[in-house]
Amino acid sequence: MEKHLANRFLEQTLEAEAFETVDDFRQILLESIPIIDVRSPLEFAQGAVPNAVNLPLLNDGERKRVGIAYKEGGQVSAITKGLEILSNEVRDDRVVRWVRFLEHHPNALICCWRGGLRSRIVQMWLREAGWQVPRIVGGSKAIRTFCLDTIDAAGKHNYIVLAGRTGSGKTQLLRELQPSIDLEGLAHHRGSAFGGDTASQPPPVNFESTLTKDLLRFLHTRAILVEDESRVIGKLAIPESLFKKMGQSPVVVLHADQAERIQFIYHSYVRGTAENVMLSNLEKIQKRLGMEHYYEIRSSIKNAYHTDDREDHFSWLSLLLRYYYDPMYDYQLSRKEDRLIYSGPKSAVKEFLMTKCDLQVR
Repeated sequence: MEKHLANRFLEQTLEAEAFETVDDFRQILLESIPIIDVRSPLEFAQGAVPNAVNLPLLNDGERKRVGIAYKEGGQVSAITKGLEILSNEVRDDRVVRWVRFLEHHPNALICCWRGGLRSRIVQMWLREAGWQVPRIVGGSKAIRTFCLDTIDAAGKHNYIVLAGRTGSGKTQLLRELQPSIDLEGLAHHRGSAFGGDTASQPPPVNFESTLTKDLLRFLHTRAILVEDESRVIGKLAIPESLFKKMGQSPVVVLHADQAERIQFIYHSYVRGTAENVMLSNLEKIQKRLGMEHYYEIRSSIKNAYHTDDREDHFSWLSLLLRYYYDPMYDYQLSRKEDRLIYSGPKSAVKEFLMTKCDLQVR
């Protein structure tokens, strides 16, 4: 009897193959079309496109039980276990959640890992509830392939690399102009030892999905402005094709005097940050600083937090720039001198980028 029910249910889901589907991944990303991602929470946490919301068909524990049934008895056994788990009450609860989302996002799509059985089940149950919702052909896996292919083609774009010493305001200028891609913004990290908590960064799949969206937006522009970055931003790596092209692109250098830079760094990185966090960040670069400079800066940081005096914070920031960031930047820039096309203060650099490189104010 159970086998008969499972086979009949499988036949019904196969009939759902004829239901409406969508495979325009470019449109899905560019228009941020809402996606009901019915994968389990653990699957979803490994990465998804930014416009997806996790409303799973099976939670993690339920999916594990179905997986065990599949290993022990095959597809029919897995379907039987799934139907047992998704009793009428549980099924109704899941459908209600999907419908609530659809009431606010009637243009939403359905997605699972490969656009297979789970998507068809949800699509079928929603039809019974009066909602005809398209499923994404190939599911999350197909979108992922599309993103990787788009990123692999990133080398076909032209880029301008905005460089400058730490605290010169590169990111702020980048965000004032378009077309531009804020890699640090996409990575949720400011790109240095003091740049933020890597625990708050998105999974690589999310990072690369949002990067794909930006690349698609600027597909036919003359050049895209990007900030000079190391290959790794926090724990996320810039894709090789893009990073390689950045390393071949023209460079514009933004200048700012030291007092201005120190004030900027203080307001952006220091104010509101706990002493233990700042000391932990300093420890990350201990070997590069050398022990003498490390302890000198460490002592200055502790004194600044003790006095709670802004000028004392300026003192240790000056040391940090002198011993670490400025020498590192000067060395890196020396390797890019053959690609340097302009340098100057913010107003001059902004004018150059707008008049000579066709960038516009956002």
